[in-house]
Amino acid sequence: MRRSVRDFAALLGVETTTISNWRSGLGSVTPRSGTQAILDTTLAQRTSQADRERFEQIVSEGEQVWRARHKAGRQSVPDESVPPTYDESTWPRAHQADDMRRSDFLRGLIAVSTTTLSDNVIAAATGPLDQLPTHIGVDHVERVSAWASIFRSADDAGLPVGDGMVGQLRTAAEYLHANMPHPIRQGMHEAVGTLFRVVGWAHYDRGNHDAAKANFHAGLHCAEQSDAWWLRATVLTCLARQAIYLGNADNALTMLGLAGIRPDRLSLLRRADIAAVQARAFGQLGNAVECSRAVEHAEQLFIEAQDENHPDTEHEGFGTYYSEALLRGDTAQGLFDLAYHRNAEVDKTVDRLRFALTLPDEHLRSRHLSVMQLSALQLRHGDCDEGIALGRQALGAAAGTTSARVLDGLRLVHQAINHAHLRQVAGASELQRDIADLVHTS
Repeated sequence: MRRSVRDFAALLGVETTTISNWRSGLGSVTPRSGTQAILDTTLAQRTSQADRERFEQIVSEGEQVWRARHKAGRQSVPDESVPPTYDESTWPRAHQADDMRRSDFLRGLIAVSTTTLSDNVIAAATGPLDQLPTHIGVDHVERVSAWASIFRSADDAGLPVGDGMVGQLRTAAEYLHANMPHPIRQGMHEAVGTLFRVVGWAHYDRGNHDAAKANFHAGLHCAEQSDAWWLRATVLTCLARQAIYLGNADNALTMLGLAGIRPDRLSLLRRADIAAVQARAFGQLGNAVECSRAVEHAEQLFIEAQDENHPDTEHEGFGTYYSEALLRGDTAQGLFDLAYHRNAEVDKTVDRLRFALTLPDEHLRSRHLSVMQLSALQLRHGDCDEGIALGRQALGAAAGTTSARVLDGLRLVHQAINHAHLRQVAGASELQRDIADLVHTS
């Protein structure tokens, strides 16, 4: 395919270090079964006829012959640099939290968080930080997992956690350099990968997309190292959500295909999440048939998941976290582009958005996003008075927000008010002016 290491890694949904290891080992490398499935699918579906013929030539010639010919014909070029798991440039020391106040900060988050955390999680997260230990044990793994749990809960509730994550992330990444038995290392990679995903999501929500991608890819690397299929699927789904947000729905569908490539390793609930995001990608592409099919598939998987007892739902409390209201909000976002821009599936979209408004405070940001979408949709195609009331509600909730997604939601409401039929509606011009003022000062 004649791609760079970085591009080929992105195509497969693996880290650049994985590709580099393959290149250095070639015939001595035996990919894991899941990785082999990815390679088989990519060869069959993502390559040209010329690519496949070249692949068959390399296989038929044998590794040694190909090595010699390849080395003779290759120009001398510097190797691509592979970013470390922890990137100092992404998290400069000037922005790191004061470790002396770390425990107080975490206890403050716990106190105002709407999520109930166990005593063990609180104790693990707020315990004293030692210097980088010589040996890592289960208690260190539990500590990193607790940090990820607290920060995810606080961030979902819209609490300001950005800078406070940095000290924990740095310490967690440094743990990976210590000595530990293989089972502990796998657990540590899984825990650190989860924390990278949480930090990446916080960056994504604030519009820091390069930093978000860097953290997501670090999380993906950790998932590969720990052989954690649930984490791999989750990070790829986060990358797909970000791609859709940035208008790259086609790339998102490729990532989602990789996320679900081994459905036997994933719970029905996690597969429902993947299908819901697929609906969003198809909706953005204007493919109404596939969008509706993905919505139905996601909701059917969710129903079937109620009788399932799958171990991957225990990670990050996913079994209770991914509720019906959260699913309905996701599928509504899938249908939203069709409803808003094409006046199609409006009733189905409105029904799902109304259901998403029942989300509890632990999903406060998701609820706010649903309020703004319902406001814009009603202003465009439905009850204008309700649209104005919902817009006013969304504006009040957005005061002081650091979320780029929330600000974009307000811009959508502002745009919806521009239509001629709303110019004489009571409160419309005032709402539009107030939204403009808030967005301008944020």
